[in-house]
Amino acid sequence: MRTTRNRGRFALLLISVALALVASPPGARADAPDMASGNGISVTGTRWISTRTLEVDITTAKVAAAAVNGPHRVRITLPADYFERPTTRWPVLYLLHGGSGGNSAQWTTGGGNEEAITAGQPLITVMPDGGKVGWFTNWVDQSQGAQSWEDFHINQLIPWIDANLRTIASKQGRAIAGLSMGGFGAVHYAQDHPELFAYVASFSGAVDLGDYRKAPSQDWQNYGTRFVIGEQAMQNGYLFTAPFGNPFPPLDTGYQQANPVNRAADLSGVGVGLWVGSGIGPQDVLEGTMSRSNAVFDKALTAAGVPHYYLNYGRPGGSTGCDGGHNFGCWNYAFSLALPRILAALDTP
Repeated sequence: MRTTRNRGRFALLLISVALALVASPPGARADAPDMASGNGISVTGTRWISTRTLEVDITTAKVAAAAVNGPHRVRITLPADYFERPTTRWPVLYLLHGGSGGNSAQWTTGGGNEEAITAGQPLITVMPDGGKVGWFTNWVDQSQGAQSWEDFHINQLIPWIDANLRTIASKQGRAIAGLSMGGFGAVHYAQDHPELFAYVASFSGAVDLGDYRKAPSQDWQNYGTRFVIGEQAMQNGYLFTAPFGNPFPPLDTGYQQANPVNRAADLSGVGVGLWVGSGIGPQDVLEGTMSRSNAVFDKALTAAGVPHYYLNYGRPGGSTGCDGGHNFGCWNYAFSLALPRILAALDTP
């Protein structure tokens, strides 16, 4: 009787172990930082995506759930030896995604190779949600739900990360970067808060909000950034005036105030890097727009006397995986080029 009972218990134990293994992603680790709620952020769940990347489910009153493309989450990639060095503090790169379909997963499992690019580097990478078309700003019109993205990222997310992880919680311990919409967001945040970031990198970033031309017949030479923003807002059920207000002069005060070109001097004291492809021809309208925007911003930074690195890499092709377009083949390439400059600007262990 006892032998039968013991065998039954042993069988139940084996089943429990098997279920635990199935529930954990391959290579996931048991140890994890205690990502506690705080600074206006409520944590509702955590899971390992890989041995280095943790996904955290959150809520915040600053952002309505409907504004996010999927559940509201933050992904965090840790250095490989984070747990083996329990007294070490690390710099943080805030890495922002693009619009119309982007979310916190974009840089890891949505086309980006963030983990491979940062492998072996002494760096924490934080990839927050920025909304379907959030544009990393506090929306002018929030009648369809809260969209105070800058308040969330600057006043809640950064202090929450510093409270939960072993970070270097100073300017020399932070950099910010992003692609497309996130490229604008990175520059916008660095201009608003130069005391927070040692370096800003933009990959195909929408860095000229003064461009309001509309494209008849998809003519890439006349496809302006403001038209892109308004079109994306309407595609997601919002008024085209909601993010920054009226895009047409002389009623475009919101766009003028947020335009990185008009605020180039605000990046004095922050390392600046711009990477963009050629986007030549109608085959890539968006990258053509971003290429034009970055050329304008480059001239504005030069005129303001702000040291910066600017590369229009064109169409490098070959083993780079980049065809010069508005895609992850090029954003991964740009990020790999930018990372040494980012790390050189930061205090590292």
